[in-house]
Amino acid sequence: MERTAALRLDAEWAKVRSGRAGASPRERERMLTDLITALAAHAEDDLSLTARLSLRYGDLARHHFDTGRREDALAAVDIAIRRCEEPARHDEKHARWYARALISQAVYLAEPLSDELGLPRYALHPMGEQPSCGEREDGLAALAATRRAIEVWESLDRSDPRNREGLAQAHACLGDRLEELGLPVEAASWAVRAEREFHALWSACDPPEAAHAVALEHLDDLLERRLRRCPFDGGLTHLRAENLLPERLLPLAVLAARIEGVDPDAIAAGLGLEGAEVRRILRARSWRAVWRFDVRDGADGPWTPLTHPWRGTDAVTDRSAEAVVAELADAFLHSPDRPPPSAHWRIAVWWEEEDHLDDSRYRLAYAPS
Repeated sequence: MERTAALRLDAEWAKVRSGRAGASPRERERMLTDLITALAAHAEDDLSLTARLSLRYGDLARHHFDTGRREDALAAVDIAIRRCEEPARHDEKHARWYARALISQAVYLAEPLSDELGLPRYALHPMGEQPSCGEREDGLAALAATRRAIEVWESLDRSDPRNREGLAQAHACLGDRLEELGLPVEAASWAVRAEREFHALWSACDPPEAAHAVALEHLDDLLERRLRRCPFDGGLTHLRAENLLPERLLPLAVLAARIEGVDPDAIAAGLGLEGAEVRRILRARSWRAVWRFDVRDGADGPWTPLTHPWRGTDAVTDRSAEAVVAELADAFLHSPDRPPPSAHWRIAVWWEEEDHLDDSRYRLAYAPS
């Protein structure tokens, strides 16, 4: 009777979890706590109940994370993973729960490495701002948890669309974790793999679901952002050689290399294109240069951004970021806005939008010494 009552309580929670029954955050937490207590009393010798208990610990972890209690979320998801490890060996459904718990753990661990928009918080340049030792350790642990989830998905029946979709999602998450750790080339490669897997999985859907289009659009945005951060040598060239650079994004790769300052003939050779095709792309496609000049008095004073025209944007065709900086700096030095020789100033140029200084495409600094 107690077991039946626990399962009835679990069914009530399932309604709340799906949104069919409204509940405040405090009420949700109380229901979860009561449910976990009820399930735990009968889960020791019942793998099915143990797995369900794991699922509810996962729900509790998500609740804690959504309410800003990351440490509580990590503690709860750790229990969820330990509880589900044994059931996962005996049942594919429980293995899927286990893999998803690992992915959730990775998300909670990596949370400090992303900003409020979910974008990488730290610069990808060795000399830029870097995460603390603790944050980096959590990022590496998140990467390890994601790889463990992938191993679980890979061990399941590939003829089941649920397993194929879970594996594709895990590959997309692996790209996120790699990007947060400053590895844009590897992150881009996994975004491409995930995109291809989703295309193969959803191409048979008739009619296609709106959620599929949203997911593919999100992956496309991720991939474009990562390609913009990839260096030409060993980055874009590597992706092209491994057939991990989609044809539709070759013009973007050409533009990224030119912004980096690579010669058009070298771009053609590195990407396996005709020189005439590279030049055609560079003539036809411009890039949005965003620049900002900052000045300060003394070596330790605060930087003050200047206003238009020393903070602005313009479309640039077939020129590198370094060339744009050189032209702007020359104009600045010959303008009436030039600060006195005792002042410090700097200029940075970004591609598409102003961001962290360390993420600029090129920058130049002047110091009186």
